[in-house]
Amino acid sequence: MEKIKSDLTEASQKATGLKNTTDNLKQISTIETDWQTTIVGNQEAQEKIQLAQETAKQIASAIMLGSMNLQSVAKDFEALDQLVSQTEFQRMGG
Repeated sequence: MEKIKSDLTEASQKATGLKNTTDNLKQISTIETDWQTTIVGNQEAQEKIQLAQETAKQIASAIMLGSMNLQSVAKDFEALDQLVSQTEFQRMGG
């Protein structure tokens, strides 16, 4: 029978990758707008840019939450692996 084993290191690497992606998304979503030009469509463009920035921040927050959840679940699985391995060892008389 093959054992299922969690890998906290790999989960942490994936979570770190998600965090780095989130940081990049936050940096990319910083856009300067021209508040002085009064050409037609400029105000609508500013509103769309602001909406895009807010959406990017919401996505970044969701990704960050997913990253934190991934690490939390990985830690829980690691603890469960330890418990199971100790239980199996004790059942075998160790």
